Amino acid sequence: MENQVLSLTPWKNYSKKDYHKLHSLCSYMAMFPPSLPNHFIKKYSKEGESVFDPFSGRGTTVLEACLNNRVGIGNDRNPLAFLLTKVKSNPPSKQRILSKIDSLEREFDPEKIDINQEKDHIRMLFHDSTLKQLIFLRSRLDWKNKNLDAFISAIITGSIHGGSESYFSISMPSAFSMSPNYIKKYIQEHNLEKPRRDVFNILRKKVEKNYQKPLMAKGKAYNLDVANIYRLEDSSVDLIITSPPYTKVIKYGQFNWIRLWFLGKNARDVDKKLFFTQSLIKYRGFMFGALEELKRVLKPRKKLVLVIGDIKEKNLAQDIWENCAKPLGFKLMDNIEDKINDNSKVSKIWGQKRGNVTKIDRILVLEK
Repeated sequence: MENQVLSLTPWKNYSKKDYHKLHSLCSYMAMFPPSLPNHFIKKYSKEGESVFDPFSGRGTTVLEACLNNRVGIGNDRNPLAFLLTKVKSNPPSKQRILSKIDSLEREFDPEKIDINQEKDHIRMLFHDSTLKQLIFLRSRLDWKNKNLDAFISAIITGSIHGGSESYFSISMPSAFSMSPNYIKKYIQEHNLEKPRRDVFNILRKKVEKNYQKPLMAKGKAYNLDVANIYRLEDSSVDLIITSPPYTKVIKYGQFNWIRLWFLGKNARDVDKKLFFTQSLIKYRGFMFGALEELKRVLKPRKKLVLVIGDIKEKNLAQDIWENCAKPLGFKLMDNIEDKINDNSKVSKIWGQKRGNVTKIDRILVLEK
């Protein structure tokens, strides 16, 4: 690349215990560590300024911005990602959350809940009593419009499946949802029994575990097409930090179908709205449109930090720089090679390793 500058990666010096507990509200695939946006937020912005992530995922950049007294703004077309970003941009008080859980539990009447309406691939995951609680909460929580309900819904999505007593489902991975047929076969082969879990008690424990000090600033979350972020005005953002979707890697709907079920969404419908392609030409077109819109909302002489992983030994970041960012008039300020630890992006599936597609992340620091 032109003007290539290889820098150190100081965000590698952090451990998970240094991160705000809200980051662990719900696992999410292909997420970068909170220390990465924290580093660039402090380097390229000032308190009171705005920090935008157009592919916000689980809201890591937004939360770090708000923790550092910046206005964190997130956007993601995936309903799950939008929910997680929304609650991290403006979490309600701990007491309000616990009071709402108590109120919902008093209202819950298992005799009024019919689980027979649910499909077999959902019923095989949860004990009948647990499923009744989940169905009740799904019907009572207005996560789209009420911030308090959104926070409780986010806790549920983070607890809906996993491998310990702090999850609602049979023992399975927490990072992502395996296919229904795979799960069904595994249950039969290993004689798994559906555990009876009390959703309300687990929610209280998760609130106590994950809630931490209030944020220094409030943020915002949007659920828009990245090529038309009409809620943001021209030259209104001070810093952009984001990791665009990688080509040919992850279908976020498919890999979150159980969580999306709770949110009342169909995984296939979600994936139809999200960008996924095996064509490099189409990916370039997608990224050109996204970068063109990001240039519009970014203030002059402000920075855009792009985290782009190599795909099958291909330096995708260089391709995007040469074919998208450079033609749009961005200036390359830095190019950082960040080698991924073998264990940092591996999802474990019942004791087996899978994935680890991206060996190197390349961080492009661009200036408008």
